[in-house]
Amino acid sequence: MDKQIKTPFAMISVLDIHKELRYFARGGNVYIPEFTFGTKRIDAVIVDTKHRWIRGFEIKISKADFDRDMKWTQYSRFCSSVSIVCPEGLIDPSEIEKPFGLLWLMKEGFLQWKKRPKNIQKRNSLSWLWTYVEVLEFELPRLNAEAQDLKIRNKYLEESNEQ
Repeated sequence: MDKQIKTPFAMISVLDIHKELRYFARGGNVYIPEFTFGTKRIDAVIVDTKHRWIRGFEIKISKADFDRDMKWTQYSRFCSSVSIVCPEGLIDPSEIEKPFGLLWLMKEGFLQWKKRPKNIQKRNSLSWLWTYVEVLEFELPRLNAEAQDLKIRNKYLEESNEQ
């Protein structure tokens, strides 16, 4: 659902924030929107394959949504760190307790840390490595399907450009 809010600078939607998070994840990381682990669903995770971290992101586009939803504090079971992502100025950094982070989508269209998260998990612990592998195994079928879809689209584009 493409929810929107009015801000002094533009209309910001959940899709706008997802687009910037996907760009934020570039460089060999895996971006997974709408990730579910057990009974918990988070708006996005970025799997950092170099450091074996799973960075969780909860998107908030209204102050009311942030004020009534505190389940994001429970994502530490499967995330190395958790951050709230919102339009610039919507949530004050003082409202985010440690170890959680706050990332603003600035009016210029880029993401900027207002409060960096602290890592919740020790990435070299056996329990964390098990969770990391479990997340990857869960997501591999979906990622493989997306890769196949991209190959088909790419082949179609190449064929249409040749004609």
